Amino acid sequence: MVELKSWRNGLLKELLLTMPGEDSWEEVLAKVEAVLDEGKVKASAHGAQLTLDMGVRAVALEPLTDLVDRLRNDYSLLTVAIVGTDLQTQEAARRLTLNVYSMLPGTSAPIAAPEAIPGSNALYLPNTVRSGQRIDHPGTVIVGGDVNAGAEVIAEGDILVFGTLRGLAHAGSRGNEKARIFAGNMRPQQIRIAGKIARSPEDANPTPGARNPEIARIENGEIQVSPA
Repeated sequence: MVELKSWRNGLLKELLLTMPGEDSWEEVLAKVEAVLDEGKVKASAHGAQLTLDMGVRAVALEPLTDLVDRLRNDYSLLTVAIVGTDLQTQEAARRLTLNVYSMLPGTSAPIAAPEAIPGSNALYLPNTVRSGQRIDHPGTVIVGGDVNAGAEVIAEGDILVFGTLRGLAHAGSRGNEKARIFAGNMRPQQIRIAGKIARSPEDANPTPGARNPEIARIENGEIQVSPA
């Protein structure tokens, strides 16, 4: 069911437009038009920021561009982000310089993802993974921000965190002992590689603002962390 509602993305109040994945693209567009034309979008919503929840739907660049343009021109809605697990949809959204999420920010359960060959595709998350979020991907996961305490990132391949890793990271989740975890600052609650588990030392007390890129891998049967 196509649904338009208000929601909060962190401290930001936005609109969320959910588009079902089982209908054809033309059917979904007709339903979107019906929802938006129902008394037209309220005047108070004109100029509002909008997130599109595509779920598992695959959308190419051209139809996504047409939709974003129409939402802006006909309804004064500014699309700022896409939620979806399909790689084609994610790439199209990035080409339009939209934020891309594999799951709705602030939720604890991921959107069901389509099957993929383990290790064959990478998921890029440009922002911080917040407390309560769980990312589970059949490939490598790249996080452009931090992984906060209380967040989980699970990958069948490697995990790369360009910010600070404070939550749980599980690389090689299907038993790949060659998987690695990289972090700009390695301060996790717990890291796992395949079936091995390690935690940060209790006396770890990093200098504020310091960057100490490190990489975790299995060596001699145990997780070893070394400078990257």
